Amino acid sequence: MRRNSHLLISISVTSILFGTRSLAQTSPLVPVALVQELSRLSLAELTRVEVTSVSKTPQPLNSAPAAIYVITREDIIRSAAVSVPEALRLAPNLQVEQVSSSSYAITARGFGDNRSIQTQANKLLILVDGRSVYSPLFSGVFYDAIDVVMDDIDRIEVISGPGATLWGANAMNGVINIITRRAQDTQGAALRVDSGTAEQAATARYGGKAGDNLAYRFYAKAFDRDPLQLPGGASAGDRWNKRQAGGRVDWERDSNVITMSADAYRAEQQLPAVSDFAISGANVLSRWQHESGDSRFMVQAYYDHIKREAPPDGAPFSQDTYDLEAQHSIGFAGRHELVWGGGVRGNQYRIRSKGSLQFRPPDRFLHLGNVFAQDTIAIGPLKVIAGIKLEDNPYSRWSALPDLRLAWQFSERSLLWASGSRAIRAPTPFDAEVAEFLGSTLFLQGNPEFRTEKVWDYALGYRAQPFAGLSFSASAFYDVYDDLRTIEFGPTGIPLLWANEMRGNTYGIEAWATLQVTSWWRLSPAIRSLHQRLRFEESSSKLVGLQLAGDDPRHSESLRSSMDLGPHVTFDLILRHVGELPAPEQKAYTELSARLAWRISDHLELALAGLNLLHPSHAEYPVSDRGELIQRSAIAQVRVDF
Repeated sequence: MRRNSHLLISISVTSILFGTRSLAQTSPLVPVALVQELSRLSLAELTRVEVTSVSKTPQPLNSAPAAIYVITREDIIRSAAVSVPEALRLAPNLQVEQVSSSSYAITARGFGDNRSIQTQANKLLILVDGRSVYSPLFSGVFYDAIDVVMDDIDRIEVISGPGATLWGANAMNGVINIITRRAQDTQGAALRVDSGTAEQAATARYGGKAGDNLAYRFYAKAFDRDPLQLPGGASAGDRWNKRQAGGRVDWERDSNVITMSADAYRAEQQLPAVSDFAISGANVLSRWQHESGDSRFMVQAYYDHIKREAPPDGAPFSQDTYDLEAQHSIGFAGRHELVWGGGVRGNQYRIRSKGSLQFRPPDRFLHLGNVFAQDTIAIGPLKVIAGIKLEDNPYSRWSALPDLRLAWQFSERSLLWASGSRAIRAPTPFDAEVAEFLGSTLFLQGNPEFRTEKVWDYALGYRAQPFAGLSFSASAFYDVYDDLRTIEFGPTGIPLLWANEMRGNTYGIEAWATLQVTSWWRLSPAIRSLHQRLRFEESSSKLVGLQLAGDDPRHSESLRSSMDLGPHVTFDLILRHVGELPAPEQKAYTELSARLAWRISDHLELALAGLNLLHPSHAEYPVSDRGELIQRSAIAQVRVDF
């Protein structure tokens, strides 16, 4: 069915969307004290937004000693993003590439996908409300399984650089923490419907209260996304649809907060010439937090189930994750803040494949454990942050993950920081237990002696607001990698083996700024560069080449323009340029998106957005490596409350 005859409609409560008003013009339905819309705040207020991903405790953004970018809820709404990967394009310290209608390659500081030689981005940790969503099978992320109500996202904290001391082994090159709003802040009924030339989507949500202390919300959402294009202009035949439902309950009394949330989903994708591909899953999370003075205690547990029903030549599998963690932070006379804790995780997977890709054994329970501690010591304007995590995994056993940071806040508006960190990517069944066949011949197999991939990261950063209308952040990094994954000949030549015969370094800069040109116009430029100097060990067979480490652009730039055209109309533009990919080659591209929104009343907003406006179609991932063409599209949105 053609989509270009559809009108975009999206509806939500005023408490969900304030995209067209300044803070002073917020809907009277929502008390000012509860308003969390950030992008209309002053730059000084934005720099004081609290973040939790850097130290696992709340702290103002302007005092966080890390390369962290915060995507606010207002940023997401004004970008017209309808999925988590599209929202992540707003972070200038990430590289986001759409591969197909349902698949993305997302990295921080390189080491992206190169799927023709079985390299996938596997050095980035993603969490949704404290629940890790990486796959223990290959340390990567299935982005088709990550979905939340976009209007209920409070913020997304994106850290580039290691976060292993607090978050674990797979936080090697970065951490993405998706944080949704409390149930207390999403009260009432809301409906959002998106309709456009490439996608149809609808979301319904209802929030309420039971007594003075308990708040809840429930939601249901669905979308149907058209297939992308093949290089010749034909349809890729990968139409994609998904349904999801869930809810959240928050109970607050005195110094205690109990949160429970759950989601369930199912999705299908058409695949040319084979049977359709489907995924399904569910998760349940429970968290208790207690605060007393300078002491904060948290216990969290979650269960996550996923099932991927692959086509006949694939490897269908199911995976169950059980996680329990505890954390305690305590302050001492304003000079020390100690955060410590630990956790255990179990991953049970079952793989049933008689095709070319198999795992031996096909069923396994993986156990991981960790303990960590980090102390922040204040010496006047200087803070010293030192921490270490000890993590045990079933393949390489215990690893030490230290971190040292210095932060000098020599004024309320200026922060200079430096850091040194060690992180790893732990071995997975794909590294140690995979078996790949060409016909009846075993061609490549996992290596039980596969070691952890390692990095030592050194970074220097500066964040400042030199005057009221300008804020910026800039950081430079130098990373030293060792034991990176390679393909080597086995003892008899074939089968080949995964091994650890690559090393080297990367370096670059990440910088972004926000300029308040006038009271109604804000500009946000950003740049990112990456240089890689990798090499094989002398003992390596040098099979495939250095592109086994990934296929990454050397630079990217972006510019966002946000205008408030009066009290009821907003106009936003996002221009982005991404450099060429070296191997496989893919040309650089520049694209532009635009969104015009009109708040008709406190209960209704209409918007029209155009995506990828500069070209009829373009590729972000190499077409020679199964990348597809992304078409120019339009989408309309209406949000209303009841």
